[in-house]
Amino acid sequence: MKDGTFMQACVKAIKQKTFYTQYWKTFEVVRADTEEQKRKAFRLRYKVFGVENGFVDPKAYPDGLERDQFDDHAIQFLLMHKKSGEIAGTLRLVLPRGKEPLISFDLQKQCDHPLLQIENRAMGLCEISRFCMAPRFRQRDRDGRMLPAYYEQEEASASNQARPTPFFQRRIPFAPLGLMTAAFEAALSENITDCITAYEVDQLYTLNRLGIDYRVLGPRLQNLGETQPLVFNIHTALNNMGEINPECFEIASNRGQLLARANTLFRHDWQDEVMGGTCREKILEKLM
Repeated sequence: MKDGTFMQACVKAIKQKTFYTQYWKTFEVVRADTEEQKRKAFRLRYKVFGVENGFVDPKAYPDGLERDQFDDHAIQFLLMHKKSGEIAGTLRLVLPRGKEPLISFDLQKQCDHPLLQIENRAMGLCEISRFCMAPRFRQRDRDGRMLPAYYEQEEASASNQARPTPFFQRRIPFAPLGLMTAAFEAALSENITDCITAYEVDQLYTLNRLGIDYRVLGPRLQNLGETQPLVFNIHTALNNMGEINPECFEIASNRGQLLARANTLFRHDWQDEVMGGTCREKILEKLM
């Protein structure tokens, strides 16, 4: 190995380790299993989607909790800011309904792609939705609701100073990445590798920067803002992220553990699975 290549590898390894350490020093993810924890998730959703953006009518939620029928078979997650104890963000992972797979997901009501309308295909999916960050953790005008950066000042106290003095600002790109990690882990525990979501149109570049390879499921929607329905495979996404964005891969894959789990479930090219067999036949029927 040439000296230059060796040094680059060392710098890359240090950056990955530093980002991983900084991230989990700043945030933690909590699975909202109790009613009170779930209420905190619903309350943040109400503030972001209702009060702040007007995507839902606040009057329809007099208790200040935004929730729907899909929450009954979803796993809720909270991203907690350790220093303040505040809720920084939330996300839910909606699982397929075993007896009624064709009414499992919100996207099935809005998108008619055959992948979502065939029972055995729907049973192999999960939906990532209600992904949002609290306003305080979106500190730039161009930040979207889903994957903003977060900046936090580190402080030091000099011996001759009564108050701590900020001495540098730590930047954490893709602050809610831990929520995505939790969703991936929960999906894989259910032996599910294909995820559907409706993503903010003006924030699609963040997925590209992360390295997540996705496919479009249909036209753009007016669903909590202008969103694009997508499908991606966890195995493929983590593999690609490892090449394009290794720092974020360290977190999203829990240092490779989730990719190892996804490898055990990966049997063939996910694009063939999405567009193959009966699914392809349904598409051809629509075009004829």
